[in-house]
Amino acid sequence: MSEPISPEADVTFRLKLCAVAFFGLFGLLLLRLGMVSFGGEVSLRYDQDARAEIRAPRAIVDRVGRPLAMNTNLIGLAVDGREVTDPEEIAARLLPLFPDLDTARLTSRLARGRYVHLFNAITDKERQAVIALGLPGVRFPESQGRAYPQKSLAAHIVGYRIPGEGGAVGAEKALDAGSLSPGGREPVALSIDLVAQQILEEELARALETFSGKAAWGVLLDVHTGQVRALANLPTFNPNRPGAFPAASWRNRAMSDRYELGSAFKPLTVAAAFDAGVIAPSETFDVATPLEIGGWEIDDYSRKKPFMTPAEIVQYSSNIGTIRIVQRLGTARFTQMLEALNLSSPLFTELPEARDPALSTEWRPSELASSSYGHGIAVSPLQLTAAFAAVVNGGVYRTPTFLNEATVPGRRIFRPETSKRMKLILRRTVTDGTARNARAPGYYPIGKTATADKPVAGGYRDEGGQLISSFIGAFPGYDPQYVLLVSVDEPKGTRETYGFATAGYVAAPAFSRIVERVAPTLDIMPASDAVAADGFLGLRREIAQRPAETDALARLMEEALR
Repeated sequence: MSEPISPEADVTFRLKLCAVAFFGLFGLLLLRLGMVSFGGEVSLRYDQDARAEIRAPRAIVDRVGRPLAMNTNLIGLAVDGREVTDPEEIAARLLPLFPDLDTARLTSRLARGRYVHLFNAITDKERQAVIALGLPGVRFPESQGRAYPQKSLAAHIVGYRIPGEGGAVGAEKALDAGSLSPGGREPVALSIDLVAQQILEEELARALETFSGKAAWGVLLDVHTGQVRALANLPTFNPNRPGAFPAASWRNRAMSDRYELGSAFKPLTVAAAFDAGVIAPSETFDVATPLEIGGWEIDDYSRKKPFMTPAEIVQYSSNIGTIRIVQRLGTARFTQMLEALNLSSPLFTELPEARDPALSTEWRPSELASSSYGHGIAVSPLQLTAAFAAVVNGGVYRTPTFLNEATVPGRRIFRPETSKRMKLILRRTVTDGTARNARAPGYYPIGKTATADKPVAGGYRDEGGQLISSFIGAFPGYDPQYVLLVSVDEPKGTRETYGFATAGYVAAPAFSRIVERVAPTLDIMPASDAVAADGFLGLRREIAQRPAETDALARLMEEALR
């Protein structure tokens, strides 16, 4: 019979067993290290190239190869609070170099002796400036990461990445989703042009400052390919430091917000009516009498004459005239037009931002009437831009794309004759209508102003309330290549505009300046009157099918070259 094991012997046995296990595991680790060091076979879940693929997303460039997002060695900025005796001095001396610095947070954390990581990436110039300050506790941590050399330029298109989490918004998020990066390691070339993008952002900023607006946005779209050449939102942010900007600055208003954009819808309604054959160019409509619909009285902002043709209804932006036209068109054909132009569902592109439009759920006479001139229907600015392009490009709708060298297959919405007629009408709006300030010599732009009251609970603000002032147009008018939308949210009138903040004073001049600056960068040079006349007269010859139309079209032609 064996003797019982004493407690002391049991403890000794357990210690020996643990030691054997420890040294055995340590030996396996040494063997593994030796295999890796001297070329032995090691089974890994991912090979080195695969891991690099995960860590390093593809670079992003604009249409001609200018860098927008790239992988690089980053130099950050941090301060070790254990070496700081005067936190307020540190914050005060760093602030001039980094205006977006959260000085209250920095001072509080340094006072507690904390290590404060301020920025993941600073420039070499900023690093040298910090060194020159001679501050205690400053550190420059190095890391691998994503850099955005254009800073805030095109920030809402490019987006940004969150370390360890991936793309948060924009093209960076699309890279992770695969819609911009189906394979390979070559840089992803977007459709945008940085020169056009900069011009758009500069002129939006000028309008925003001049009229003390809340926000602004703009879209420049190629009408024949569907490529977005520029898309801007203000306020904006720096994707190198997104956390230093308020959340409102991150909003891609042109894609993920929806707005009632007002009279910019009128050309869509009139084009649908022409296409359906329910109106004729030479007939007139009574616009003198306000309309009573659904308990609401609808009138015009101003009135030029008691009876107007469809062209004059667009030219002078008559709500009454547009309602009379949509009543002819009918609910079924109007809603079919909205669906065909992708205005009744979210607009999906390669980028992740999209928004459901807001439409009437019950198309009573009052909803049909208000939607015909852009009230009671809210869409994203990019949706409206794509729809307008179909009106002026010959009648073909193309979903916008952010990929370079991509041409989106189109689907016909309007007959070519309808598109040609609408171009003449929209030219008259610029020469002798609400959009005279949109003129751009040599480019003969066409387009439509849109001044929309912002909705509130139970209706709209009283006169003099908050507005969205927009202009949507195309250039050159005689042969449209690009559609441009410009909007300013809640502009304020100035002495020069006699206190008015309507689209003709706010958005139309910005449109004109952008066209004059951006057109040459897109290889569109100013044309002579003779060239423009050939274009517009060609339109007239093709659409003048009946003698009754000839006089009306001739009158439009006279306006076209003013």
